[in-house]
Amino acid sequence: MNVTQGVEEFQGLYGPYQVSELVLQKIWQKIAFDSARMKDPRGRQIEVLNPGRWNRLAGPDFKDAILRIDGDRVEGDVEIHFSQSDWRAHGHHENPNFDRVVLHVVYHPIRSREKPVLTVSGGSVPTVSLMELLWYDLEEYSIEDSIIESTGGSVEDAFLSLLDLSITQRRNRLIEGAADRWKVKRDLAKMRIERLGWDEACHMTALEIMGFAANRIPMLHVAGAFPAKRCRADSLHFGDLWEAGRGLWTTSGVRPANHPKIRLEQFFQWISAQPRWQEALLELVNRLPMGQMSDESTAQFRKKADLSGIQRTFSDRVVSGRISGSKLDTLICDGFLPLLSARSGADLSGLWFHWFAGNAPEILGKTLKGLEILETRRFPKSNGWLQGLLKIRHSMG
Repeated sequence: MNVTQGVEEFQGLYGPYQVSELVLQKIWQKIAFDSARMKDPRGRQIEVLNPGRWNRLAGPDFKDAILRIDGDRVEGDVEIHFSQSDWRAHGHHENPNFDRVVLHVVYHPIRSREKPVLTVSGGSVPTVSLMELLWYDLEEYSIEDSIIESTGGSVEDAFLSLLDLSITQRRNRLIEGAADRWKVKRDLAKMRIERLGWDEACHMTALEIMGFAANRIPMLHVAGAFPAKRCRADSLHFGDLWEAGRGLWTTSGVRPANHPKIRLEQFFQWISAQPRWQEALLELVNRLPMGQMSDESTAQFRKKADLSGIQRTFSDRVVSGRISGSKLDTLICDGFLPLLSARSGADLSGLWFHWFAGNAPEILGKTLKGLEILETRRFPKSNGWLQGLLKIRHSMG
């Protein structure tokens, strides 16, 4: 039978929010964290060779995981909790079903005063904390569908409810949703810059976006193994980057143009042609139109700001023509503009909203047409309308 998942409440960007242990389990399953820095309180390095089989029934959360602890290969089960104290609170120390657990994974930092994690047979189980290893705030993991898929809710109902509003109200609702998405992306960019510095924050973000939906996590592992400084070395080969994601790449169901090897090779060609692209990107910030997003005509905004010209500038000066089309637009919207705004303080939300739509599921474009949001001469499809729909989708997830 299914077991009840623990839930904790956190204070997020928009107030309190709840997170289920299910989110932590998905993070572990995807190895969606900086596993290269994972150590237990004794300083032992913990490597994940195989996260195990996700067990949705009673017993440990993951079965038959394969780890390397301080250099020694270890096979067994893995249990996931928010805190180390949950092990005893849930009675696992008295349950023989948990006797094969070889690693206890928690979110919160491990306190020195907490009781050790022991199995019913008396075995000691090492515990590791994920908090300092996550690439995102926990709230982002819980709502970002490119990292953690939606686990419920009716997307159709969320969109259909907009039909009860006037067209003006629908557009305003999407603008509000897009504003929330912009703030999250900008805050994430700011967090990365503060933690990693400008060059590495740009490097990590670009690699993540080049992973598209299915391979963002492997790309983040590549960024960890090969930071920007190392990627500027003359001896770097494409095969080195590809090997860094071995065992993590997703190829099943991926369109040929989005195959991770093709995407990674495009990135490699880009940084080989423009190794100091982060500096070139920063130089462009004063050339960009600033201002808040609004219900201004997208067509008029694009003409007045010469968005096509700005797009060519990004292509020529930042990516050296190696990335183009919707891939470039996605890089600009999900990466370049939030990074530039976070670094400079410039309000680029209007530019971000009216920018050309990048890679997005076809259903979102059809939904915009069905909601009568788009209007050829005034409101062509833009990044902002898509982001507004994504916000509504996440809020119902």
